[in-house]
Amino acid sequence: MEQIDTVKSLCPECLRKIEGIKYVEDGKVYIGKECEEHGKFTILISRDVEHYKKMENCYEAERAKPKAFLNNAEKGCPFDCGLCPSHKQDTCIAVLEVTSRCDMGCTFCFANSTSSGNDPDMATIKKMFETVKQCSNDPTCVQISGGEPTLRNDLPEIIKLGRDMGISHIELNTNGNRLADDPGFLNEIVDAGIDAIYLGFDGISDEIYDKRHKKMNFSKKAQVIDRCEKVGIGVVLVPLVSRDYNLHEVGKIIDFASSKVPTVRGVHFQPVFFSGRYPSEEGRITIFDLLEEVEDQMEGKLKITNFTPSLMPHAHCGATCLVVVDEYGNFIPLTNISLGAVESTSDIARKTKNSIMGRWKGMDESSSCCSKEVEVKSSCCTQKLEIKSSCCSKSDQENKLNSDFSNGWADFIELSKENYLTISAMGFQDAWTYEQDRVENCCIHVVTENGKFIPFCNYNLTNCKGEYLYRNAG
Repeated sequence: MEQIDTVKSLCPECLRKIEGIKYVEDGKVYIGKECEEHGKFTILISRDVEHYKKMENCYEAERAKPKAFLNNAEKGCPFDCGLCPSHKQDTCIAVLEVTSRCDMGCTFCFANSTSSGNDPDMATIKKMFETVKQCSNDPTCVQISGGEPTLRNDLPEIIKLGRDMGISHIELNTNGNRLADDPGFLNEIVDAGIDAIYLGFDGISDEIYDKRHKKMNFSKKAQVIDRCEKVGIGVVLVPLVSRDYNLHEVGKIIDFASSKVPTVRGVHFQPVFFSGRYPSEEGRITIFDLLEEVEDQMEGKLKITNFTPSLMPHAHCGATCLVVVDEYGNFIPLTNISLGAVESTSDIARKTKNSIMGRWKGMDESSSCCSKEVEVKSSCCTQKLEIKSSCCSKSDQENKLNSDFSNGWADFIELSKENYLTISAMGFQDAWTYEQDRVENCCIHVVTENGKFIPFCNYNLTNCKGEYLYRNAG
C-alpha cells in the first residue's frame, strides 16, 4: 500500500467529519477512513492509478470566487453551507427545484422524490432567482429541476419570471413524460424562453426503463427529441449509469445521440452515487470504469485518452470529450489527454457557463471547431484549439479531415458549427467517496427555498440510512 494523499471526509453512518488517506494498492486508488464509533470504511475511487494521475496532471485552474457569501464558517465544511467563505468557486450552474413531486417512482433517485410533496409558490421562486443573481457572477445559468418540474402547470410562468429577472440561460431537467404526451406544453415553455432540455435517458431499450420505473419506454424518449427538433431546442441526454443496470448500453446511447445531432448536443453520464433512494451499493462504477466501457463498446471510435478533466470543480469530478460527427456517423475527437495541461484556465466558472449557453443554443456564424466554442470547455485542448494551429493542424487529424472533406478545413468548419457532440461524465460524491476539497471547489449549487446556496454534493448527501444533511431540512 502506497499513501498518496490525505483527505477530509465523512463517516457514512453518522456523517461525522473524519480524516482519511488516499492510497494505491495493486494499481488501484482507494480512500480509507475510520470513525471512532462506526469503524473503518474503504472505497475504490479509480481502477487505474496511471489514468488517475494523468487527469490531475492535465488540470490547472485559476478560480473566480463567488459573487457573495451568505453565512459565516463556524462548524467547518460541510456544515456551514450557504455559501460560506471557505468556498473557493463561483457558480457554473444553479439548480432551482420547483417541486419535490415526481410521477415516476424510480428505484434510483438521489432526491427521493415521490408523488406527494410541496411546491414553492411564485414569491418563493422569485426569491430563489434573486439568490442566484446575488451569489453568481454573470452570465447566470439556471437548471430548473425537482422532482419533476413539468408537473407544475405554471412552469412557463416560472421560466418567464427567470427571463424577466435577467437569468442568462435556463434549462429544464425532466424525465420527458409530459413533453411526450403534451406537445402544446413544450411549445409553451419554448415561448416562455427555455434554452435547452436536460433529458433523463438511461438507454435505448425498454428493458432498461422497466428496471427503473416501468412507466416510460424508449419510444417516448425518442419522441421528446423529435419534438425538440421541430421547435429548435437543443437536448442533453442524461443517463444515470450503474454496473448492474445499464452500463452495457453506454456505447449504444452515444451512437443514438450522434444520429440525432444537431438537436442532441451532448450526453452527460452520471455514474450512480449513493444518496437518497437506491437499490444497493453493488452497482457503483468509477469514471475510469465508464470510460473503459465507452472505448470498448464504441470499438475504438472513442478512446479513454480522448476524455479530459471537465472545466469544473476538480480534476476528478468529471471527464469530457468533444467530437465532431460527420455525415457518415464517423467521430472526429477534438480532445486528448496526451496534450497536457493548458497554459491558463482563468475564471473556470465563466468559461463553463459560456460553454453551456453556446453549445446548447448552437454556434454562430463566426464560430469554428478551433474557435470560441471549443475553447471554453475542452480543458487540455483549450489554448491549442483556440489558436487553430496545434491539436487541429499538422497532425493525423488534419490528414484525416483533408481526405474526408473536399475543401479541407472550410468544409470541416461548416460541419463543426452544428454537428458536434459533447460526451461527458460527472462523478458526484456520496458519504463513502466524500472529499472536502472537491466540495469546497464545487461550482454546481442548489438554491434553496430559504435563500441558501449549497454545493450539489452536500445538498444531496445522505448517511447510509438515507437521512439527508440538507435536503428537506427547511
